[in-house]
Amino acid sequence: MKTHINCLLLTALVGTALAQTPAPDAATLMNLGRFDEATQLLTHNARQNPSMQAYFDAGYGYLRAGQPDSARIWFTKGVPMDEKRVPLNQTGVAISYLVENNTASAEPELAAVSKKSKGKNATILYRIGEAYTGYLTPDSGSIKPRFPNAVNATKAIDYLNQAAGRDKKNPAIQLILGDAHYLNRDAGTAVTRYESAIEQGMDPARAYQRIGDIYWQGRNLNLAVENYRKAIEANPSYAPAYRQLSELYFLVNRYKEAATYSDQYVRVSSDRRPETLLRQAQFHFLAKEYQRAVNLIDSNRTVLAQNPIVYRIQGWAYSGLKQPQKAIENISTFLDKAPDKVMYDDYKYLGQAYLAIENPGSDSLKAISDSLGITYLEKAAPFDTTENLYGDIAKYYYRSKKHEQAVATLDSAASHGHKADVQDLFRYGMSNYTLGFQRDSLGKLVRDTTRFALADSALALAQQASPDYAPTILYRAKANYYAYPPEEAVRKGEAKPYFEQFIGLVEGKEEERNRYKKDLILAFKYLISYHELVSKDMAARAEWLKKGLALFPQNKDLAKIATSEDDEQQ
Repeated sequence: MKTHINCLLLTALVGTALAQTPAPDAATLMNLGRFDEATQLLTHNARQNPSMQAYFDAGYGYLRAGQPDSARIWFTKGVPMDEKRVPLNQTGVAISYLVENNTASAEPELAAVSKKSKGKNATILYRIGEAYTGYLTPDSGSIKPRFPNAVNATKAIDYLNQAAGRDKKNPAIQLILGDAHYLNRDAGTAVTRYESAIEQGMDPARAYQRIGDIYWQGRNLNLAVENYRKAIEANPSYAPAYRQLSELYFLVNRYKEAATYSDQYVRVSSDRRPETLLRQAQFHFLAKEYQRAVNLIDSNRTVLAQNPIVYRIQGWAYSGLKQPQKAIENISTFLDKAPDKVMYDDYKYLGQAYLAIENPGSDSLKAISDSLGITYLEKAAPFDTTENLYGDIAKYYYRSKKHEQAVATLDSAASHGHKADVQDLFRYGMSNYTLGFQRDSLGKLVRDTTRFALADSALALAQQASPDYAPTILYRAKANYYAYPPEEAVRKGEAKPYFEQFIGLVEGKEEERNRYKKDLILAFKYLISYHELVSKDMAARAEWLKKGLALFPQNKDLAKIATSEDDEQQ
């Protein structure tokens, strides 16, 4: 009996000594989700040392890997070696049918097993109870049954309680009882059972990880982290806890911690599977540790060579490193090798890389790369819900003086739920302002009052975010001025407060006065005309004329106004 229980502890993944072995054993490999490696070890052992337990372990490995057909082959080989009262491999055959939801084959086998063991063998009861949990498998924080159709929490608890009654000091049974109670939506009892497993001698790391998993499922992430760390304190070589911590921190967007624990997981587990190494590189990319991501891929190039995803991650990382040519090379290679795996982020990073190319001394090459960049960004923009790529596209069109495209792009941004920032608002206003000046078929100026109104509205919002930015205020004034013929614009007075504010902002700054000379003269002429035609406030009119002449004594228009005023007085 003790022999069977010792073997039970082995296959239940609970041996403290095994967990500390530098080279992972089959049980540890299964606990890490490395089922291919585990089954290779177990089948090799069964061939080299055939026995009832060795054949069962080989079948169990395939069962945990989700391959009941392969499991049944090994169980069947072991049936002739079963002891009379311990039909271990026949139990394996029965549960291989059970997890396939093949009740017609499972029930007679279970009945035969129960008859042979007289329903009193703890190992057999345990194995049947475990099968009814569907084999909970931790993966990226989730703990889900490998075989959902096999789950029957009530039966699992019944069989496992019977097993516990016959072997009261078996921590493996307590562990799986915890799983069964979790499936029965009783997390409190599940945690209690896991704690009992620790008290009965199980490696605490294994049980603490399970408790952490339970808290994760309940969204109590602080307690999940606390228990994963307890697992590591209990056994610093217990790799699954590092992996769970890495995935948990990834879930809550704490990428630096995710990357750190991912490194520790790889170091402790020696897990060199391509998917693990790619995950590690991905976490470092998300943590903005771009060089580390590139180095990880380069140092594992032999292992990763067949997976095109490496080109994606490395391309994105080079984009973050401001090495656009390498980014373009890698992402383009990925697009060629895996067109069916393309996602909008690939176009985003490719577009940003093309826009980042300098091409010094060659305006034509720069224009080509910019155009390609915008083409790719336009593919990505509708699908990116976190980053407003439309802003970058509009910036390009605005600087290229393609104002209709700039306006259309920013309209698209709004329709996709992106909130415009102050620069977007300014560009939207300025592009509409520019489009307000139209020419008819004869070349005559036609004012588009709608465009000027849109310009003023956008610039008003921009001014709220940046109240003293002189260009915003100036073009609010000009939008309200040029929307109408000159005299009508003066009589409406809509430009007046903005011209006044603009003058106040720049009149005391020599560099700004020189930069905005023509606009300042327009502002003074407008205010002089307003007080002459609308307010009839001759003192205010004289004051604005005096200020204008003081700043621009050589200006002919202001001088002419002053001269006409003198003539009238004479």
